Amino acid sequence: MKKDIRFVICLVIIILLALLCIYMLLSEKEKDGDIQPDYPEVSVTPTPRTIVFSSDGSDDVVLGTISFYTVKLSGRIIESVEVAVGKGADISPKLISEYVTDSLEDEEIDLKILGIDNKNGICTIDFSDSIKELAIGEPDIEKLVLDAYSMSIVDNCSDVNGVTFTINGKTYATKNISLADGEVYLKN
Repeated sequence: MKKDIRFVICLVIIILLALLCIYMLLSEKEKDGDIQPDYPEVSVTPTPRTIVFSSDGSDDVVLGTISFYTVKLSGRIIESVEVAVGKGADISPKLISEYVTDSLEDEEIDLKILGIDNKNGICTIDFSDSIKELAIGEPDIEKLVLDAYSMSIVDNCSDVNGVTFTINGKTYATKNISLADGEVYLKN
């Protein structure tokens, strides 16, 4: 009987040591960055732009459209959306970001932008801590949101060569994505 108990105790100790080794191996891979977050693929098809000319036969543009990108939670994808803009509309990073923010609110993604700055062709979008909350609750959506803002601005604003992000005026850093100070997220 004592032999059986010793055998069972040795077997339990061996199993526990094997589990401990497996755990240590997996945690080392995660520290080294070998395990990457599983971000969804970004696949977009731009919508062709429509322009409406004056009905009097002149070449005056009365109404045109711009395309921007938004996130659709149902498929966890980026989708192109087209909106009408009037003649002479100032297509600025601020206007484009408002369209993106409004469309994200339709998907119940609430983000607050504290400011937008465009210096030397690089547009900086300054988020509040709301982006950190999104990153914790929906890490795969965070990347899609950043892609939607940056692609929309680069595609529509000819004076923008790249887009970067900050949080409360400081370097962008969440649980999932970190940008070095001055690092551009998306270049044209």
